[in-house]
Amino acid sequence: MEKSIVYVSMRDDNNIGCSYSIIQKDELKVIIILKDLECGIFDYNKLKCNREFKYVLLKQYHDTESAYKDFLKLIGKMCKKAKSSKYFSNHKIEDNRMIYNNSKSEHMISSEEKNIYNDRYIIFEKFVLDNIDNF
Repeated sequence: MEKSIVYVSMRDDNNIGCSYSIIQKDELKVIIILKDLECGIFDYNKLKCNREFKYVLLKQYHDTESAYKDFLKLIGKMCKKAKSSKYFSNHKIEDNRMIYNNSKSEHMISSEEKNIYNDRYIIFEKFVLDNIDNF
């Protein structure tokens, strides 16, 4: 079993209108950013250093209450993930986008849904890239 010391910081930032959490396991960090109805998990160091929008997971929601509850759940899940997981170090090259309907129903985004959610995706991408220095 892999052991790590986990540090978690979380912030509801009214200045930029989002919630985010940084989860650190030893030297590895991920950041979870919730803005409106989109939530992305990113490799924190790559996001800050490379300044590129490359998510490890991106979820799109239908309502703010579900989005915030799932955001909190994702923080807990990331605390339990191993350092060797795809979230912290062994990133897979995949489009890991999901649609979250409710706590019992979520699925990978289809090609048709990508078109439907494209405007929201573009707004979220711009928000993250414009605010990298604030995280």
